[in-house]
Amino acid sequence: MSNQDWTDAAVGGFMNLLSAVNNSPAPGTGINVLVKQAHNLMGPQIPEALIQFTISEQINLFGSYPTSKDVVPSAIFAAVFIILSIGHAAIFTINYSRGHYFWLSLGWAFYCVMRWIAWILRITWSKDITNTEMGIADEVLLVLPSILLISGNLILAQRIFTWRHPVGGSRKTFWAVMIALYVVVCAVIAMTIVASVVPYLYLISEHAFSAYKKVVEASSILIILYTLTAMALLSLAYFFKPTEKDENLYTFQPWWINSFSPLYFVKKGAAAEAADTFMKRNHNHRHAIRVIAATHHHYNQVEGLSNERGDLKHNYSLAIIVISSVFLFVGAICRAVAVFQGRTDATRGPVCEPVAMYICWGLLEVIINVLYLVGRVDLRFYRPDVLPKAVREIVTANQSVEQSAVHSEAEEEEEEVMTKEKESTVSPLDSAPEHEPSTAVQNKEDFKF
Repeated sequence: MSNQDWTDAAVGGFMNLLSAVNNSPAPGTGINVLVKQAHNLMGPQIPEALIQFTISEQINLFGSYPTSKDVVPSAIFAAVFIILSIGHAAIFTINYSRGHYFWLSLGWAFYCVMRWIAWILRITWSKDITNTEMGIADEVLLVLPSILLISGNLILAQRIFTWRHPVGGSRKTFWAVMIALYVVVCAVIAMTIVASVVPYLYLISEHAFSAYKKVVEASSILIILYTLTAMALLSLAYFFKPTEKDENLYTFQPWWINSFSPLYFVKKGAAAEAADTFMKRNHNHRHAIRVIAATHHHYNQVEGLSNERGDLKHNYSLAIIVISSVFLFVGAICRAVAVFQGRTDATRGPVCEPVAMYICWGLLEVIINVLYLVGRVDLRFYRPDVLPKAVREIVTANQSVEQSAVHSEAEEEEEEVMTKEKESTVSPLDSAPEHEPSTAVQNKEDFKF
């Protein structure tokens, strides 16, 4: 027998011994336990042959297990996401200082932080592949951020839908459905993390291992469907025309946003000044539906209250959502393929090669974040803040009788048309009684004379 054969036989015998001691668990499970047992038997340094044999029997991962070849690409993406996190945080800080609160920018900054931490952990894990706790943390931080990015995309699509259909988008039923969806997603995230982590932490039976793998497969399908929700909501907003109630409803749009340029920032305190103008408005104005700014929002608008939204012309906004949704969909599909293959790392398919992961969770997500920053989603999808409680609770004098002093051009034109129609419907006979008294008096005077 050659030296390699002796090595393989020794490694195989040692693993069979550990399997017998641990009541014959499913191969590929309990790596955290096996590493500790190997350290107890062999000391701090585990033979490389034993490490490679153990990795080859682990379940395949999207991106595989890191090696020294992963250091450079992981370092590049870690640096890129650090820059992106600074970009999102800078925009949020500048906007916040000007009273423009777009909290999704802070959420994307947090997402980028999770991403670059994951890439740094991958570098560290590649230097000590037996550090199972670090490996588990790295895998969680690689999978979770993509789901958060999908959630942000859905929020953007929800704002497009509410702008297009303010009546339906503001109903409690619609909000209940959206909140229920987010709750389900949180449950899917928890389910995915538990089902993915437990087989690495504990030695389990074949039946239990198979059940955990089916749970991960189910969650991967749900994540794929979740990536499509944003485009589904856009389809509903686009293919279903606004109703008459939508067209007649006045909305509160941020009229102080004058541009979507990458270097444009709103005037400091503009949102607060706008809120102050509602002090003297009637109840309906103070409770108008808050929507994003229309592309041509300056047309037929009075002080930010307008029912003139026109056609859906947020072309660049729609492109940002669609492109990012497609990229996230591709990443979810690739991961699902790796999950459903259910192979060991030694027999992994091409989709589990590191290059596929670097494209889906690296390059494509970098492009998405660049679109967010350059496209200024913090302006395109900004919805005016809720008016202060003191403003909302004001009771305007005679508001149920007298109309507001602020009228739109459409209201004035409608009043003029109604007045003209009323005048045109008055016949000569209807005006006769107004002259009869004066005529009778004149005849009576003539008679007396």
